[in-house]
Amino acid sequence: MGSSLPNKNPTEVGTLNTVKKSMTLPRRNKRRFTLLLLLLCILLNVAVTRSQVNRRAAIDHLNRGIKELDEGDLDGALADFSRAIELDSNYFAPYFNRGLVRRRQADYDGAISDFTKVIELNPIAEAYLDRGAARKDKGDRDGAIADYTKAIELNDKYADAYYNRGIALDDKGEHDRAISDFTRSIELSPQQARAFVGRGYARMHKGDPDGALTDYTRAIELNPRSFLAFYNRAFARKQKRDLDGAIADFTKALEIDDKDADAFYERGILRGARGDLAGAISDFGKTIELNPQNAQAHANRGIILLLQGRDAAAQQEFETALKMNSTLNPGLQNLINQIVKARQSKP
Repeated sequence: MGSSLPNKNPTEVGTLNTVKKSMTLPRRNKRRFTLLLLLLCILLNVAVTRSQVNRRAAIDHLNRGIKELDEGDLDGALADFSRAIELDSNYFAPYFNRGLVRRRQADYDGAISDFTKVIELNPIAEAYLDRGAARKDKGDRDGAIADYTKAIELNDKYADAYYNRGIALDDKGEHDRAISDFTRSIELSPQQARAFVGRGYARMHKGDPDGALTDYTRAIELNPRSFLAFYNRAFARKQKRDLDGAIADFTKALEIDDKDADAFYERGILRGARGDLAGAISDFGKTIELNPQNAQAHANRGIILLLQGRDAAAQQEFETALKMNSTLNPGLQNLINQIVKARQSKP
């Protein structure tokens, strides 16, 4: 950091000395010129010294802001990075870190502005990467892809840039290009589980559950605590009709994050399909506890209750579901009729 402090430029002083020697002045004017030269040097030295002091103070605020950011104090970090910018508006590092804070606070326009300033001052690949991420968060997928591409142009070994561009391309429906980017990211950083998860996701979109299974499994080998790897592998196994394997993966995902309502819901569906009605009831209940507005969880819990013969409780769930989402009615009513008809046909 110390090497980035501005230094007094000796060349400028040397240039003035050269001019002084080349001029023929009357004695009185020569003395006046010498005094002016001395005053100019003093003012220049004061200006440079003030710049150095401001840069050092800016660095102090920057370091304090980084510590606050690490500790999760986003407001404190934002204030310190902003103060660093006030002290030295040509110092790119506070803009970069303030951009990180603003993105975490969902102030995407502010983050984009800060990363753009970094690019003006010091066009590093990391600034394009993070501006791309902020643009993606804001919904500007094409802008994000353009920034990731620029980051790759600046550093063609930048694994994270390929990874991020892969996500944006897959989201855009360009699955082959996405797979290519994830593959390049893996080549550059083969121990990063997330690129295998990303490639597996793109392969699922292409209709390749076998390839996806391979990628998710490799991701789990690299990071046994990867919630996304287990969660997504469950869907690949479900598509392969391996319901028990899918249930096992959702269970493992929930061991990692027991607050994910979607994982409980999906496991509840599979447990119901496997005839584990009590397990399904439990999972739908947990889904509703975590997300009370999940109308489908209420509807599915009602179906399981109806299968158990608990008609009054089932009716209550159906009414709750339809109040939340009336569009469920035709399909739900059809399913209810099938269950009732099947029950009546039994001897």
